[in-house]
Amino acid sequence: MQSCDNCHVRIRGHKAVCPLCGGELSGTPEDPAFPLLPKRRYTSRMVFKSAIFCFFALFVVMGTIRYLMGPDAAWTSAVMLWAPLGLAGLFITMAYRYNVLKLISAEVYIAMILNLLIDIATGSHGWAVAWVIPSLFLALTIALFVTAKALSMKIGEYLVYLLLAEVLSFAQIIFIVRNTNPHPWYAVIVMAGMLLFILAELIFLFQDFRSATVRTLHL
Repeated sequence: MQSCDNCHVRIRGHKAVCPLCGGELSGTPEDPAFPLLPKRRYTSRMVFKSAIFCFFALFVVMGTIRYLMGPDAAWTSAVMLWAPLGLAGLFITMAYRYNVLKLISAEVYIAMILNLLIDIATGSHGWAVAWVIPSLFLALTIALFVTAKALSMKIGEYLVYLLLAEVLSFAQIIFIVRNTNPHPWYAVIVMAGMLLFILAELIFLFQDFRSATVRTLHL
């Protein structure tokens, strides 16, 4: 055991100097009282800083290319448009990495927005609202249910996320009413299926839904 002749204290573990006065220690060092954890090379703060730097660096590079190449580099505008969504996706992943249902939901909603912007940027052909967004809503519902079952979650733990995805799927009505969906039949079928799911959940799982809502909203 090490000791400090100045402070007259004994120190367990292996210290380079006295933690009280900073003086030299005498005696034989021991193994640490508590195991030493290795320092993480990459922390959340470092990831955030690196992502923000890459985000601004990308804007600088794209702006420079656009200035030098002129109209021939119109694609740089699309890159600068999608970059914020990529950054948001990374932040969401870091924030919800311990809640897989929130993570899946947020990433899918980001993917919907990204595909919609790509569709608009490439001429508003309507493929995003006709095929991609309905498919993503359907895939999200299935993914939430399968993930919850794989993790052995109780109904009340995932029912709110499931209902939220099903309710938000009816936002596709906006594209149908505005005639921006060239093939609305697929979206209508998906929304009809979601409505049947909602009715089944409210009828057969009403008590679970009520408990989950109260717990989630802290009512």
